[in-house]
Amino acid sequence: MKKTTLVLALMLTIGLLLVTLGTMQVKAATQVDIYAGEKSSSVYGFGNSASSISSPGPTLTFTQGEVVTLTLHNAGTMAHDFAIVDTKSSTGTVLWNAQVASASNPVAAGSQASVTFTVGNTGDYYYVCQVDGHVALGMWGNVTVNAAVPEFPTALVFVFFAVAATALAAYIGKSKIVHKMTPL
Repeated sequence: MKKTTLVLALMLTIGLLLVTLGTMQVKAATQVDIYAGEKSSSVYGFGNSASSISSPGPTLTFTQGEVVTLTLHNAGTMAHDFAIVDTKSSTGTVLWNAQVASASNPVAAGSQASVTFTVGNTGDYYYVCQVDGHVALGMWGNVTVNAAVPEFPTALVFVFFAVAATALAAYIGKSKIVHKMTPL
């Protein structure tokens, strides 16, 4: 009897541990490298590398709640900055503190700078260079924020544990009753 109870308790504990560990998500910062520069004297842009600068720049796709470290590499010949904003404008509202440098203090040519931010609400946004005139010359790109996949709710783990404990108690109680009713 004690051996059966011990085995059931051990199985429930292992099951609970597996459910908990299997649903935990480690949240490390996502590293994004973006390059800013000029394609010509009349077209500026962003790219995933110094040789892939385009206008518009590559679409950045994030998940709501994701922690991102973004590094702006200035591969151009003039100063640039980077900001995620609500409108395709150098004066758009900066979202989530996702801004590397600024229009008044941009990243110098050949330099780089970084920012770490937590992605906010789902939706479609823009990233731009806020230096005067650069958005009009093509220094922008799209940002898409998708909904986060929910983690396994902690409350559900506790409900699972409570049900398992109740089932175990009922089994043990039933075993004792059956044992007492067994004729000699």
